[in-house]
Amino acid sequence: MRASAERVKAAARERRDEERAARRQAILAAAKKVYADKGFLGATIEDIAAEARVSVGAIYLYFKSKEDLYVSLLDEAMELFRRALTTILRSRRRPDQKLRAAWDFFLRFQKDYPELYRVFFLFHDQRFPATIPPATLAALNRAAGRNFALAAQIVREGMEAGIYRKGNPREVVDVLWSVFLGLVHLAETRANLHLSLTSLDDLHRRAFEWFEEGLRRPPAS
Repeated sequence: MRASAERVKAAARERRDEERAARRQAILAAAKKVYADKGFLGATIEDIAAEARVSVGAIYLYFKSKEDLYVSLLDEAMELFRRALTTILRSRRRPDQKLRAAWDFFLRFQKDYPELYRVFFLFHDQRFPATIPPATLAALNRAAGRNFALAAQIVREGMEAGIYRKGNPREVVDVLWSVFLGLVHLAETRANLHLSLTSLDDLHRRAFEWFEEGLRRPPAS
């Protein structure tokens, strides 16, 4: 009887944990949408609660503040990048194939997680850092730096293999990421203006071809 009662209690605890995890994910999903629509500074806990269809008090059971919510979303985005870039870096592909895979992941991330992608842009608001505790901001910077370092290692492999010109791998990644952000911004602007020109997919493909052509080491004469 005692063993049976313990199993029932364990099953109940597991069910409660699953329900809490599901509710937390629902709140994060609502926050993604609200932050994407209103921006971090324009969003309120009340907005997120309404989107998640929970009470404001329920949100505070899982998160300390809207800043805490935002940091959780950034952690999710950073982790997705870390996993993808680590997998690419450890693959047996040539360095130039790895860099192309990383470039393709940028676009896949933007398409698969559009609201999470837009969370990145809150860093562009100069008022944003002041709302985040310094220790938390430092942790976010370390996570971002780690991901850039993974991408830079791919470029470094290409340089060491003689595929790419010698240079600063981190600067190459900075430019590549900036190009990607610009392409998405251009595509979104044209869509807002109802302009039907080159698709983002085509721009993405051609931009990498042009970029890598300049990056590659010229053949020995």
